[in-house]
Amino acid sequence: MRLSFLFLILITFATKAQKQIAITVDDLPFVQELSLKHAQESTTKLLSKMKQQNLKTVGFVNENSVYKFGEIDERIALLDAWLVNGQQLGNHTFSHPSFSKLSLEDFEAETLKGEIITEKIKQKYDQTERYFRYPFLHTGSDSLKKYGFQSFLKKKGYQNAPVTIDADDWLFNKVYMDAMKANNKDLMKSVAEKYLKHTENYFEYYEKLTQEVVGRPIKHVFLCHANALNTDYFNELIGIMRKRGYTFITLKEALQDEIYERSEHVITSNGFSWLHRWRMTDKKKTNLKDIEVPADIQAMYDGK
Repeated sequence: MRLSFLFLILITFATKAQKQIAITVDDLPFVQELSLKHAQESTTKLLSKMKQQNLKTVGFVNENSVYKFGEIDERIALLDAWLVNGQQLGNHTFSHPSFSKLSLEDFEAETLKGEIITEKIKQKYDQTERYFRYPFLHTGSDSLKKYGFQSFLKKKGYQNAPVTIDADDWLFNKVYMDAMKANNKDLMKSVAEKYLKHTENYFEYYEKLTQEVVGRPIKHVFLCHANALNTDYFNELIGIMRKRGYTFITLKEALQDEIYERSEHVITSNGFSWLHRWRMTDKKKTNLKDIEVPADIQAMYDGK
């Protein structure tokens, strides 16, 4: 009986140890800020929380957001702060366009234009990894663009940063910011609580989908954005993952999982998790019900 109990403990521990996740943050230096001061204060707060949580993340940059009249040096300093605080930077294109709406040549140009400042900062801190994140997770709406750009990334030494889990934070943040501008603190709190619950539901969904598609736990890559909602509730967000038994790893460590060597051949103008890309490539169906944004949040986002 005692040996069986110990065996059960070891199995439980091993299962939890396999739940690993890397945190990635899109749209640096900051998105939908009220002002430069708000972006500065929020960046400081977010990076401080990452340090408290002992996280090593990758922030993906849209350099177009740096070029604001009279604020360029200050916004470059926001990017610099990520590396000063032990985080990394990646390329998210210059202006966050949809690949579905651009030619291959124009999207390649957007990528090269989006690395000028970031690469200089990375060199200063000896970051050698070159990561790329597709805006909107749009990977090419026809085969020429999709495979042509994959070849371009390889030629330029970039590694694609896939996403397996996200939680619609961009949508919740828009409603959160509208409430902030109206100084409606009760609504801000309500939106945040619903966002965190939505995230919990998404994790439940994606863990089940992972089992269906891969048949085992994988090293996940989580996508969120550099925005006010995540800044204010970052510890609570990470708490959801810790409660579910996750340990935190770097993006480099996550991409060592052999699942990321699996090719996907989905040609679409839409963007979604790589779990769905692998599922669709393998022609697998799922009976899992999609997680929907709460109706009241969706209505406020739509301005209704």
